[in-house]
Amino acid sequence: MIQKIPILMYHEVYRPEEYERFRELTNPAYNTELSVFRRQMAGIHENNINTLTIDEILSSKSKHKKNAVCLTFDDGWLGNYLHAYPVLQEFGFRATFFVATSLIGNQLYMNWEQLKQMQASGMSIQSHTVSHLPMGNLENEELIFELSESKKIIEEKLSTSVKHLSLPHGHKGKNIWSLAKKIGYQSVLTSEVGFYSYNSLDPWIKRISIGDSVSENRFLLIVQGKYRAICDIIIIKSLKNAFKRVVGVNNYRKLYRRMYRIKG
Repeated sequence: MIQKIPILMYHEVYRPEEYERFRELTNPAYNTELSVFRRQMAGIHENNINTLTIDEILSSKSKHKKNAVCLTFDDGWLGNYLHAYPVLQEFGFRATFFVATSLIGNQLYMNWEQLKQMQASGMSIQSHTVSHLPMGNLENEELIFELSESKKIIEEKLSTSVKHLSLPHGHKGKNIWSLAKKIGYQSVLTSEVGFYSYNSLDPWIKRISIGDSVSENRFLLIVQGKYRAICDIIIIKSLKNAFKRVVGVNNYRKLYRRMYRIKG
């Protein structure tokens, strides 16, 4: 049987009193309250599930590891360091953090010293581009800058190797992989829903978004690789993608920002 690995996509982890700080900044459905996050990590621990970084998932050395999950965090929110990181350390877990370099050090985002500390304890820091713009809308010259500059900055600041890219807004474009491969990336993580298979040769990697709305029972089924736990999520995502194609990506983004009152 082909081993299915859940690659989980988190964004911010927050305390209840911090909830209001997301108003007009992001879709709150993407974020996870700290007590919920801790229960999720406890569930992984109690079920003896290995946590692997994205580098380890794609390494041949890990291809015989069963009962594994990959934890990823997008954007570089400050709560990743203040709240998620201590829980990960408590359970001895490793995770991959995709950061947009122009956001590092800004209010509500992690700074370089915090990222250095996380990396020193086994966390992987990878690229979420420079500006966190939807990549599918950009010309090749802009794409090359977003992919190469973010890689260069992270590698210089953290003395690490950046080989993996997470797409802001999950927005794919036809030239992204060909350019990313030339620049030195080995994979592109998306918001498309599904499990990863160790025998996969596809550089586009699917993930499963985790937020407050994911029940404890569903979460445990997901980390155990049960397909029935994500069937309805795949259908919803497919409908959303169809709607994007009908109205156009730019119009969809406008509607999205209006719905969640996101500014900027």
